[in-house]
Amino acid sequence: MPPSPRRPAWDQDRSALPPAAQHLKGKMFHLMRARGVDAIPSPLNGSATGFAFVGGPGEKGVSRLAHAAGVCVVVDVAHYEAQMASAETPLFYTEPEGFFGHDPFYDDIIARGADLVAIPAGYVEAEDSEALKAVRDAANAVSRDDVVVVVAVDVTWLRDNRVGQLIAILRTIRHPVGLALGGQYNPTDGYVTTLSNLRRVYRELPHVGPWRTDQVNALDAMAHGALFAGIGASGSLRHLVPPKEKTFFSSKKPSVFVPELMDYFSADKLARLWANADPMTCSCRICRGGPLDRFDSEEPEAKHEAALHNLACWVQWWDELRAVSPDLRPSWLDRLLTRVGKAYEDENIRIQQAKAFIPSPTLAKLIKLAVAALANEAPVQTPVL
Repeated sequence: MPPSPRRPAWDQDRSALPPAAQHLKGKMFHLMRARGVDAIPSPLNGSATGFAFVGGPGEKGVSRLAHAAGVCVVVDVAHYEAQMASAETPLFYTEPEGFFGHDPFYDDIIARGADLVAIPAGYVEAEDSEALKAVRDAANAVSRDDVVVVVAVDVTWLRDNRVGQLIAILRTIRHPVGLALGGQYNPTDGYVTTLSNLRRVYRELPHVGPWRTDQVNALDAMAHGALFAGIGASGSLRHLVPPKEKTFFSSKKPSVFVPELMDYFSADKLARLWANADPMTCSCRICRGGPLDRFDSEEPEAKHEAALHNLACWVQWWDELRAVSPDLRPSWLDRLLTRVGKAYEDENIRIQQAKAFIPSPTLAKLIKLAVAALANEAPVQTPVL
């Protein structure tokens, strides 16, 4: 029988963090597939960022990065992409041939150079509380201090009538938790209260952080108390499609993050909208003032540079946000979001195309929350885009 869930130490004292949580605390991670990765991307730094391999080959590819000085490396084999968790089978181990027991699964990955390993849980469907409890119990049975639990759940767990149970179950997990939300396209676009309920999760559970998310949701999480965050390098790693559901792709061109608009746009869309106007530029360490319409290509070089640009943008924002005291971070982000909302209006006027750029549903909701929050606040320093 699995052990009874026990209340984590950080519930009483946020400073009493176990070793795995110390590795994760205050870091935003860059999530990549193992294929073709032979170095830690240059914008990452060891003090505030980390790196994660996601997917089947990750436990082998990590050996190429074993000597990456100062950067925390996590391996997430991501069985939740293909396997449903159940009350009977919550975890899915791939053990080295000839070994028995579960420790060799972790030992092998750690020996290759990883700092932390994700406990290999399956995907929890909507309202399957028995499967979620089974994931909790199986994770608590892992006595190691070099693991994190990626809890992949259907986004409907963030509805008002479900989030309380989700919090109650996650609260009793003894390891740090990476919360990955499943659904077609951007899971946080759908339900009106998803974002406010996510903030509630981070406020009440200081051992939880979003996993497989984007820059905007990650910054919002870190401003509202998340322990860490994991941002996907590609659309398939920023969003989690439930097992057995079809994945839809809209463009083969790179997805480009536009800082002033705080969202991703396909490179071909940017080139089209700026065909008769000067494109926006970017001051990140990759672009150095270059135009953002230059990624309109299917060539590997364009995709690689676009990915580095996307990464550099959130690293710069995270450096700015973490320099603000924790109690002022929500206000800092609210002011940034308010400026972004105005930037959409200004850009459409500039290029003389009404509604050419429209905030995503998630971003629009965050902007609305920001405007409401600032209505009763005293002025603080305005962030710089």
